[in-house]
Amino acid sequence: MARSPYRAAAAIAFMVVVGWFLQSWLRTGYFTIIALMLVWGQVAGFFLPTRYALTDETVSVRGLLSRREKNWSEFRGYHIDREGILLSPFAEASRLARFRGTSLQFHGNRDEVVAFVERVMAGPEESDERVGDEGQEG
Repeated sequence: MARSPYRAAAAIAFMVVVGWFLQSWLRTGYFTIIALMLVWGQVAGFFLPTRYALTDETVSVRGLLSRREKNWSEFRGYHIDREGILLSPFAEASRLARFRGTSLQFHGNRDEVVAFVERVMAGPEESDERVGDEGQEG
């Protein structure tokens, strides 16, 4: 939120407009509150702090109310934009990647995160050495 005050203002304005519209249309505070709670659930990640932990085995995204941890083997591709990296379960670009993938946001560490993700997604380096073929002729 602090890095994007215009987006924060737009999100707050959207919630106010949704609340006003629903209250005007339904004329009941109960449904308006429920609807606003659902909308808040969708945008809360933007307003609340999120912590990311990247290890060689897992990706962990921890928010105030949630925690998700996935193995790197669940991701087949990634897409870099100016805000962060989207880890995708699809090898090729897909519209479903935003829904099924995991988004890692940059916080002044773009180069470090990109280098780490590229290294892990490349997988173990293949060597020219053939292990287990000693003593076999062929």
